Amino acid sequence: MRRIAFLLITALVLALSAAPAALAQADKDCADFSSQAEAQAYFEANGGSPTNNVDNLDADHDGQACEAFDYGGGGGTGGGGTGGDDGDLPFTGPNDTMLPAGTALVLAGLALVGVTRYRARHARR
Repeated sequence: MRRIAFLLITALVLALSAAPAALAQADKDCADFSSQAEAQAYFEANGGSPTNNVDNLDADHDGQACEAFDYGGGGGTGGGGTGGDDGDLPFTGPNDTMLPAGTALVLAGLALVGVTRYRARHARR
C-alpha cells in the first residue's frame, strides 16, 4: 500500500510541476505574434472561426485574427509573405486538455491497480 501511495504522490508532483509550462501557452494575445499571418495560423490551428473566438484574437468576429493590431512595417492585416517571420510554422503542440487528461488517466490506472491488489489481498482471508 505504501508503494501505491508513493506512486500516486509522485504522479501528482510530476503533473503539477508540468502544469505551469502547459498553462503558460494557454492565453495568447496579438502582441505574442510577429505578424497577422502568424496570428491567423494560430487562430485557425486552434479551431478559430467567426463563431469560435480563440483567445479573443478576433475582435469583430469575422474570422480574421488580430486584423487591427499594428505589427509595424506596413500594416498588420496583410500577411502577404513580405514579413520577416512568415516562414515560421504554427504551434502544433499539445492543447490545454492534454495535461489534465493524461494526469487523470495515470491516476485512474494507479487507482485501478490499487483496488485490484486490495481485493486480491482481502479475498484470500
